[in-house]
Amino acid sequence: MTLLSSIGALPSNLHVNYYFEVCSLVFLVAITIAYYGRKKFPVSTYRLFGVALITLVVNLSLSILFCVLLDNSNVVPIAWVEAVAELYFFMQLVESYLIFAYVFYSIGKSLRYSPIYLLTTLPSALGAIFMFTNCLHHLNFTFVLNSETGVYDFIPGPGFFILLYIVNWGLNTAATLVYTIVFRKSLPKQILFTLLCIMGIVAVAAVIQTLNPQVILSGVSFTLSVMLAVVSVCDPDVKVDRFSKAFNNEAFIEYINVQRFEKQRKYYIIFDIESFGMFSEKFGVVASNELVSIIRKFIETVNKKSFIFRTTSSRFVLLLRNEKEQKEMVTAIKERFEQPVRVKGNEVVLTIHLFYFVNNKVFYNSDLYNNFIARTLSTINFRDSNFVELGQEFMDRVNRDRKIRDILENCLKTNTGLYMVYQPIYDMNQKCFNHCEALIRLDNNELGYVGPGEFIPIAESFGLANQIDFFVLNETCAFLQRHPEIESLEVNISCAEFFNNPSERFLKTIDNYGIDPNRLCLEITETIAVKYPTKTREFMNDLGQHGIKFAMDDFGSGYSNMARFITLPFTVAKLDKSLLGEAVNVKVFFDAAVNLFRSLEIPIVIEGVETEEQLAMSKNKKIDFVQGYYFTKPLKEEDLFKFLKDNKK
Repeated sequence: MTLLSSIGALPSNLHVNYYFEVCSLVFLVAITIAYYGRKKFPVSTYRLFGVALITLVVNLSLSILFCVLLDNSNVVPIAWVEAVAELYFFMQLVESYLIFAYVFYSIGKSLRYSPIYLLTTLPSALGAIFMFTNCLHHLNFTFVLNSETGVYDFIPGPGFFILLYIVNWGLNTAATLVYTIVFRKSLPKQILFTLLCIMGIVAVAAVIQTLNPQVILSGVSFTLSVMLAVVSVCDPDVKVDRFSKAFNNEAFIEYINVQRFEKQRKYYIIFDIESFGMFSEKFGVVASNELVSIIRKFIETVNKKSFIFRTTSSRFVLLLRNEKEQKEMVTAIKERFEQPVRVKGNEVVLTIHLFYFVNNKVFYNSDLYNNFIARTLSTINFRDSNFVELGQEFMDRVNRDRKIRDILENCLKTNTGLYMVYQPIYDMNQKCFNHCEALIRLDNNELGYVGPGEFIPIAESFGLANQIDFFVLNETCAFLQRHPEIESLEVNISCAEFFNNPSERFLKTIDNYGIDPNRLCLEITETIAVKYPTKTREFMNDLGQHGIKFAMDDFGSGYSNMARFITLPFTVAKLDKSLLGEAVNVKVFFDAAVNLFRSLEIPIVIEGVETEEQLAMSKNKKIDFVQGYYFTKPLKEEDLFKFLKDNKK
């Protein structure tokens, strides 16, 4: 704060040396011009810093103007001096507000929705009202004509000390310091260090100025603080890609991490330059750098107000303000890259893969963004068109996936929502139900029932599959511990995270429940076996040595590779219900699979039997075990044993 903001005992005829303020103003104006002359980063902390720069320039200018007018009040109307003083002290309150707002946003809080923030800034609002009514009561300050000098003296009143010391310095500065310290773990270390340094600089200046009221140092302190902030945390150049001059990936991560708190541009265009690596190899690094610069310049000629991020060597992310600008940009990019691009004397035709959408809270942090990109690139098909619009249906699907992810995380944390059901398996030779399959289910108050075919792939894509596998294992081991009469239990597991080496944890969990490993048969899908062949084999060998059996689940869906089944130590074959179809090629495959497993002496389970005809077909083929809705749907534990009791031989 500048003139009078940190003075203790003010003399009644205060006329100060303000030349330090003039020097500070020159430096501050230069810093402000340089800051606004560079590419501005589109997040609130940078915008607040820019506003704070302007406020400081205005505040410092008013401080100097007030001193000049006060020194010349014999020729200047006193009403002018009083008006400048009112405005100056009001800007003091605005300045402290902006500093607190910067800290508040930096810790990830929203100014719009925080009652604590509103309560904290209420004194500043009341102080501003009180300041602008000073002319009615003169409790803040008055001006008295000095008969000896012929100029007016500034006389501070009781309200002056209340506003500047209790409200401005006491409450606002204390709140800023408290929030900085309390939420220090939420602040990046560099921002935390800078804020503490700034408070220290201002405090030292305030003490010196209190001891020597005739010399103003607060302007110097704030200029030094601004220089420190620009160098350490608010330098826009740090967020700019060196070669393309677009914002870099670090800037984009920061942008999306604070996006949930701001009304930001949400119209996205994301595009990749196909074979960018091959281009670099052929034409060199210099040509590659020029190419990305050409692309950035072209985008800016189409729309100067768009924000451009280069998030990987070949990928750009564009932020537009509205749908009209988004569509215009897509059209411009399409038309431009249908023509060759001239780079270092070479004309090159580039292939651009582009998709665009409205981000309605689909992602608001870097992890969700990366997952969204991976899902999008694996889902959309660029064969039909290199320019794809992600419609509302696609975005709703992504939002639902994220919501299911959140629900799963909460279920695993609270041990609610997820539960097991059991489907009896009929032994065709013994003519009884002597074992069953354990299946996981998810119920939620908001979404209702969510099938495993939906939530298991989501769990795998978000890294939750391992936790679900161990939830299932614990539940099924506890089930077998409660019911020793169950000979065998087939258990569906994802095993999508084989890299976590789960075999040791599996064995430890089974041992904790005192379960005979021979009572467990783990079902593994062919998809996982294909994706992680080495890890799958190691996992199966480790557990197989302890007596645990393995079944390949859904064998025949998509006409499986039989050689893959033979090369892995599966002990049970579970045939998919699609093999019960009437098509000739299906019947041929079904017969071949049955003959193969029979020659290998591997028991066969047929899934999805729903009709008398399918049961008869299974009997004719001498299938060992049958399960499906023909007998019963999957049952909860208490219903399972009622069913088994009612269907004893």
